Amino acid sequence: MRANAFTLPYTFFRQDAFEVLSDLKRAGFTGINLALNYHASRDFLLRQGPQLEYLSDGFHYYLPDSSKYSSDAIHPRNSDHLPDNKMLEGVLVAANQLGIEVNAWAVFMHNSGIGFVEPEASVQNALGNNFLSELCPSNPRVAKYSYGLVADLSSRGIKSIAMESMHWHGARHGEHHERFFMELSAITEFLISLCFCSSCISNFDSSGGNGAQLKEKVKKALQPFLTEKDPWLGSPITKTALAEILGSEILDYLKVREVTLSEICAEIFRIASKSGVEISYVDQSTLLDMDSTTPLDLSWLVGIDPDLIAKSVSAFEPLVYRKSPAEVAAVYKHYIERLRMRLKPILRPTFPDNTDEKTLREKVAVLSELGTKEIDFYLIDTWRPRDLTWVANSLAN
Repeated sequence: MRANAFTLPYTFFRQDAFEVLSDLKRAGFTGINLALNYHASRDFLLRQGPQLEYLSDGFHYYLPDSSKYSSDAIHPRNSDHLPDNKMLEGVLVAANQLGIEVNAWAVFMHNSGIGFVEPEASVQNALGNNFLSELCPSNPRVAKYSYGLVADLSSRGIKSIAMESMHWHGARHGEHHERFFMELSAITEFLISLCFCSSCISNFDSSGGNGAQLKEKVKKALQPFLTEKDPWLGSPITKTALAEILGSEILDYLKVREVTLSEICAEIFRIASKSGVEISYVDQSTLLDMDSTTPLDLSWLVGIDPDLIAKSVSAFEPLVYRKSPAEVAAVYKHYIERLRMRLKPILRPTFPDNTDEKTLREKVAVLSELGTKEIDFYLIDTWRPRDLTWVANSLAN
């Protein structure tokens, strides 16, 4: 079984890379997914802890090579990266000695480090509000920043890039201490987060649509929610429901952004492939409804057409964050039947998904029975020693 551990750089800031990787190899891991570009967070880390660590948003945990970015792309700022490559180089040397695979783990469109400096690069809804933590893939400078990031990472001696957050996002879970003191239906939350920046509108207009007109329709549709009450409370969000509210052009609009995202992924794949680097698409569709066992039916909510994306990546890497082995099996079967491609499921061996070794072993077993040869585990920096033992026993079993 091939198994990679997602890890933050902080583990390697505080412990020798050879020691860390030797420990992981003894546990049955064949590689790591090392966060080299990550979003803001506050994490209770345990490996060398207990340590409460604050991560900066959009930070590059290496010294970027500016020559990899085109002149018209967004470039990493001096405050957004490490001053040298000592950490990364140390990991690569130790991994080579031990025969451990090193992959980059990078977050793309969730980046307030860029959004606050360049608000025009962020998502702007129909009300004119900017979601500064969410970059818009339609923005050409944002797309070119992604290309530069991939070209830079691909030159570092890694095998693969775990590409996270390459999509649009919902209205919430973007900032610390968010306040939405009103009930939001699924329809309202979608409409209030739908991007109508100048790039999204221009893309739609180029396809024969009228983006400005659709924006006004959405703005008007949101007025009852803004002034009195959400009219769609309790109603499920479907494409049919959106078309009834806004007309069929909303479906055309959604299709344009799906095509846009797939074209970005295709270019990323081309750039990485030139260096012999694979692209794994970390799919967060599973988080849109934690009760769903058919998450790819919901991926259009964040601009993903799974069939289009699948053409431009080496593997799909779904976050199979479910509590029971039966749910894990159902979600994974859904991916197998829908995509019929290389899959790398991600498990979280800790709370809230897991509280005992037996359940984790059953999850690993059921994935193996369904034919997977690869499982990645999230996130070693936050694990107790017993969690690593659980993973090791699950892999050995």
